[in-house]
Amino acid sequence: MKQETRKRLSQLILEELAERIRHDDVLREKLEPYTDLPVEKVAETVLKHLDLLLTEEFSETLHVDLKETVEEEKETLPVADVQPEPSVTTPSEDPVVEDPIVEEPAPAPAPEQEPAPRGQAEGSIMKHFSMKEPYPIEPFNLQLKADDWFYLYGLSYAPDSTGKGEPAKMLVQRGIDQSSNIFLVDSGDLRLYMSRLNAKDYTSDTSSRPALASHQDSRFRFEHENILNFLRIEESLIVLPHWTIYQGLQEILTKIEEKYVDLLKNLVELHDADEWEFELFSFDHHILQLPSINAVSKSRATPKREVKHPVGGRKSDVMIDKVIFREKSIAQDIHNQLLLNASKAKVDYMIRLDTAFMDDWKTILSARYAVAKDKRKAFWQTVKAVQDQYGEYELMMKIRTKADHFTF
Repeated sequence: MKQETRKRLSQLILEELAERIRHDDVLREKLEPYTDLPVEKVAETVLKHLDLLLTEEFSETLHVDLKETVEEEKETLPVADVQPEPSVTTPSEDPVVEDPIVEEPAPAPAPEQEPAPRGQAEGSIMKHFSMKEPYPIEPFNLQLKADDWFYLYGLSYAPDSTGKGEPAKMLVQRGIDQSSNIFLVDSGDLRLYMSRLNAKDYTSDTSSRPALASHQDSRFRFEHENILNFLRIEESLIVLPHWTIYQGLQEILTKIEEKYVDLLKNLVELHDADEWEFELFSFDHHILQLPSINAVSKSRATPKREVKHPVGGRKSDVMIDKVIFREKSIAQDIHNQLLLNASKAKVDYMIRLDTAFMDDWKTILSARYAVAKDKRKAFWQTVKAVQDQYGEYELMMKIRTKADHFTF
């Protein structure tokens, strides 16, 4: 890891320490006996003792203590494949990402330990940035071949990484084309989320790569964002563009190795991200077919509307009105729900009642939300909750921040 990246990560540790000390009531009580002394002298002395903890004499002890903490965490984790679906946190609850507490090590010298290999999880501070809640998983049962095609979704830190470039886990969640499950591959401190494609289900382009027909492209864009929003509930994720595909696992690992430092930098920036750009899309033709819209309605006088790329024959103005009105109502409700976990928000666009009917993905809400770190998990839970709430409408929710997207 380059010195610049190490410096930034160590800065994040300092910020985390400062935040924990600031809210530690037990530590505050322990300092009460010293309140008759000069505040700056007490702080200076405590820092001196903290500095001793990080000197060469005790660094090995600290490393062993951290390793034991990680092992204890693994032993107490619940079985992943029986985890309940994540629930939406109410406004009164403050979700907190719990990191392991590092207790003060005993003064006795620890037994000699071999240093952890570079890029692997032992002693790695990468684990501090994971949500640490497992996805529902099942035994890995795929037989991967050298000529298999894979679809890539994104990358995160790998706090319990093997670092060997081999499949680590397989999720219960199906991949973008439903042909196989999403599985995880660890490379160093990075974890890649991917699924295998059935190449026979696609046409081939001039380079013999699987290509999407127009109807597949529209559907897969929707599925891509749905999967990303599911993965984000558990991990801070760098997302890859729709239809990022590669043939052979080794080619993918080579790409990660080439961009390893850049990916780490993106993850550091993602850790500090506090503003998210949200875009909500609807598909008019799909909503028009829903029973709640397509039911027989009493005609009423309405102005003639513009219809861009009309599909399936002429639609009555009344039904088009119902589609647009429903989309506006949904957009307003989703915005209100996302506001519960945002410190501030700015709506750049909200669908109007005179909006045209279209036969492709259409933006019905575009907004930016400022989300504090301790509210981030609740924010993603809310995204998934509204995605499920309006599942029959098949709305596409695309969410990005400056550091979370990456292109090989």
